[in-house]
Amino acid sequence: MGFAENRYLIQGPIFTFLLLFYNYFIISSIAYILEFKITTLEIISIILILAIIRLVPLRIEMSKTHLITQYLSEFSNLWLWASFMYLFEIIILYFASFIVKIPFNIKLAIVLLVPLFGAIGYYIAHHNYINEHDIYLKEKSERKSKNISIIHISDMHIGSIRKKRTIIQLVRNINMIASEKDNVITIISGDAADGSCPILPDTFIDFKDVKTPVIFTPGNHDYYQGIDNVKLSLKNAGVTILDNENLILDDENLNIIGFKFSFNEKEQEEYTPPIANDKNNVLIYHVPLYWEEFRKTGVDLQLSGHTHGGQFFPATLFVGRQFKYNRGLFNKNNSYLSVTDGVGTFAPPIRLGTRSEIAVLNIHRES
Repeated sequence: MGFAENRYLIQGPIFTFLLLFYNYFIISSIAYILEFKITTLEIISIILILAIIRLVPLRIEMSKTHLITQYLSEFSNLWLWASFMYLFEIIILYFASFIVKIPFNIKLAIVLLVPLFGAIGYYIAHHNYINEHDIYLKEKSERKSKNISIIHISDMHIGSIRKKRTIIQLVRNINMIASEKDNVITIISGDAADGSCPILPDTFIDFKDVKTPVIFTPGNHDYYQGIDNVKLSLKNAGVTILDNENLILDDENLNIIGFKFSFNEKEQEEYTPPIANDKNNVLIYHVPLYWEEFRKTGVDLQLSGHTHGGQFFPATLFVGRQFKYNRGLFNKNNSYLSVTDGVGTFAPPIRLGTRSEIAVLNIHRES
């Protein structure tokens, strides 16, 4: 069974079955809070419709994407986010009711916070935020290096929910940044694809309009619908693929190393990057792990993503505990790690507490 079938089995039938009971609890609890009369049969009808809206598009999108199933997938994931928010509200109201009697108007206002914050989070998720940093690396070459800016992006998650609009907006912003600087490259540190639908030869074709060189190294989601399809589509758009390969930029004295994601943990742990001692070494690796080890080998800058910064509250708290280096720019002894929140979203197209980030790293050299 391949990546796509495994993904469908877990996110489709298994998860949808569990959601039947979960959605029954959420809907009946909201009805109770709002003092709205609803029969058991009506609740069952609603949760079955929600199950169909989730399951059918997942199945269809595996083989071919369609406008209707795209919208249904988006609705299903938005409801999933909203239901988790309602769960927190239900828990809070339940315990608060032991302390004080809560008026109906307060309950209604609390319930309405979910669609309000959903609209805000949806807007934030669909508008890029440019975050600029200055990085000071030790000059390793005998000749002066040409300064360069790296536009670091990650986690576009192009698929059933994030589509052409995400790419067009990103290309426009990359070109705007490039127009204000002398020497720029763009690096994508994985998860160009989401894995929710097939990647076609022209999926990323709009990257042909980017006015900088673009480099890509695969992340975990890029494998779900076939890594070869992702590579072909990006190559058709003029993107350079670094798949456990390196690229030397002579004028900038940079050695750019692309360390692809692997589901083999031992393979990841035993990897040794091809270091150039007379150049600054930039490592592209999707997951923000092994930075301490890579620094010791001579890596000056690691570019990662994967975490989405947690994407939305309260997941931001949980992801922050899972990853030591969760989001932002980290510096130890002039070796840096850039962990971007990512451009796209996974599952719900919502961002609260994070942004759709384009990180701009201005690299300077010090003697």
